[in-house]
Amino acid sequence: MTVDNTSGIWGLWLQPIVLVGLGSAIGGNLRYWLGRWVEAQQWPGGLPWGTIWVNLTGSLLLGFLAVWLLERLGPEWRGWYLFLGTGLCGGYTTFSTFEWETLQLIRQGSWPLAVLNVVVSVLAGLLALGCGVLLAVWLLPRR
Repeated sequence: MTVDNTSGIWGLWLQPIVLVGLGSAIGGNLRYWLGRWVEAQQWPGGLPWGTIWVNLTGSLLLGFLAVWLLERLGPEWRGWYLFLGTGLCGGYTTFSTFEWETLQLIRQGSWPLAVLNVVVSVLAGLLALGCGVLLAVWLLPRR
């Protein structure tokens, strides 16, 4: 007897929207609770250590998962990557995806594109964040 993975309740659980959504929910909660715990340690220097810790561990985890599930194992493991890589790491930190994509450019020998990706992502991201703050300040009244 074989199990049909494409129908019934099991097939629903294997849909990308469910895999990514569930992983994202778990990753987002991990980010929140771990970030709070790290910040509560009151590390010196005034840096956002909770965010830094989450971004670095998320990058480490995504790097490992991407190579393992996308490059070392077969395409039948794609669902696990959607759940753990796209979902969990994406919910935990989108920084990990940025890092992975930059490393892929470097591995392909595209150093100029990798540098451009870093510069544009960081500077444009900071500019977009600043614009969002200004827009909110302009449009939304203070409490």
